[in-house]
Amino acid sequence: MKSIKGKVIRDIRNQEAKRKQLQKEVFNQRYNATKEAKFIDKEDINMNSFRAIPKSVIQELGLSKAALAVYPVLCCEADFEKDEAFQISQKNIARFAGVSENSVRNALKELENAGLLTKEKVTDGPRHFYIYRVGFFCKPILDKARQYGGAIYFYTCIIENGIWASLPLGAKAIYLFLRAEAKQDLDIYSEIEGIMTGEFYEPMEYPEYIRNRKWDICETSLTEISKAVRVDRSKIGASLEALERFRLIERVDRWIKVYLRPGRFLKH
Repeated sequence: MKSIKGKVIRDIRNQEAKRKQLQKEVFNQRYNATKEAKFIDKEDINMNSFRAIPKSVIQELGLSKAALAVYPVLCCEADFEKDEAFQISQKNIARFAGVSENSVRNALKELENAGLLTKEKVTDGPRHFYIYRVGFFCKPILDKARQYGGAIYFYTCIIENGIWASLPLGAKAIYLFLRAEAKQDLDIYSEIEGIMTGEFYEPMEYPEYIRNRKWDICETSLTEISKAVRVDRSKIGASLEALERFRLIERVDRWIKVYLRPGRFLKH
């Protein structure tokens, strides 16, 4: 009798242990599952949010197109106010950058080797993940160093709405290069945007122009652009057309208007 009772108790305990183990496995699967990044609808986007990206990263380091695609994603994920580590999965980096996860892994290594990225492996119970720090001009550095001329303001809406992911790699590299090369011209800008009116012309204050301007001017030739971003001259037209579709650029005679924010969005 005792043996039968003991067997029943053991069976109940085994069933309860199995139930708890199954519950734990289900919980771990959900807890550890990578949350898929979602693009933001136009009406919910902060159009004024930006990250200050050093021009030297674009002009001097000779980064691959994949690394140039991934770098702004990491900058936009980082906190602009503080230099704190952040977490993002390689799957979500790939989604925002519009490249494969294998390309992300290679790009992360390249950015590490270039001194633009550090990572640290974190273990939290059954979870293992990386946290990153990326090199860019966060607000304290930007304010202290007054490096306004050495940086481009890359607006996060370009990534958040899926435009960056939709652009070909060559178009991404060209846009960053054009942003770094483009110049500000208050007189031309004022005339084209209708700010001056005949003899009553009074130019807006320069700081206001810098904050609110829509575009800069790039006079670099297509041959020079092609050479700088390593895109075949015969294929550069397709990349420029892709940028024009979202009104990130506009070709005007021998120069290019380079827009700071997109004029068109994927989602409405």
